[in-house]
Amino acid sequence: MLYVAAPMSPGKVRLVLHRPSSADNLGAAARALKNFGFSRLAVVTSPAWEGLPRSGGAGTAREEIMLRARRLARHASDVLTAAEFHADLRGALGAATWTCGTTSRDLPGRPRLSPRQLAAEVAARAGHGEVAVVFGEERRGLSDSELTLCQAVCSIPTSPAYDSMNLAQAVAVVCYELSLAFAARAAGGPAAAAGPAGEPARHATVEALWGRLSALLSATGYLNPQNPEAILAEWRHLLGRADPTQREIELLLAGAKALERKLGGK
Repeated sequence: MLYVAAPMSPGKVRLVLHRPSSADNLGAAARALKNFGFSRLAVVTSPAWEGLPRSGGAGTAREEIMLRARRLARHASDVLTAAEFHADLRGALGAATWTCGTTSRDLPGRPRLSPRQLAAEVAARAGHGEVAVVFGEERRGLSDSELTLCQAVCSIPTSPAYDSMNLAQAVAVVCYELSLAFAARAAGGPAAAAGPAGEPARHATVEALWGRLSALLSATGYLNPQNPEAILAEWRHLLGRADPTQREIELLLAGAKALERKLGGK
């Protein structure tokens, strides 16, 4: 089937909050999305959401957090109502074809974008498939393993005198830049960059490939059993730079499955 790029739309952009612990940040982030014309919010739930509420009241911790978040979100409570909730980051990224994680750290071999560069990239790629921007939890941000799931990283320049930025504020900065980039393209700005010659690879399919390759390469002794992700991370970067299509990833996945069957038959 010939893949035809759909019109770029803010609806193709998913903002992902990874394990937020503050109900206030969750509500303020939803408000920032709606302020700038975005509506797709995905949340990876924190362990703090489980069990009984900290207040000791009735209901569950999750119900209490969502109630407080809706109070702060005010007229953006519909964003919270429509939000997707996931147990892990892989599930939250789902059908995304390109993902950028936010961090203040330098990561070797990974493109590091400013919010404005990120916005231009997202606006271009949103014409070819879903994209996701990931924000880490308040205390530690995104870990190396979580950032490994992202093709690029984005850092917000801040003053050295106080470089720690509030989660909801970071969401607002990125959403503002995204809104400018989409508005510029809608007003006749540069055409969207040419995407891959086919449907872009979906995150879930790429992760299925890495799962197969990890098991296969571990079984053959290629990977260090003490730290198998070290080499796989470099392979991820290589594949990310190639910008493969869904069909190409499916071919690689089928090849890995065939090798597994062959090795299992010996």
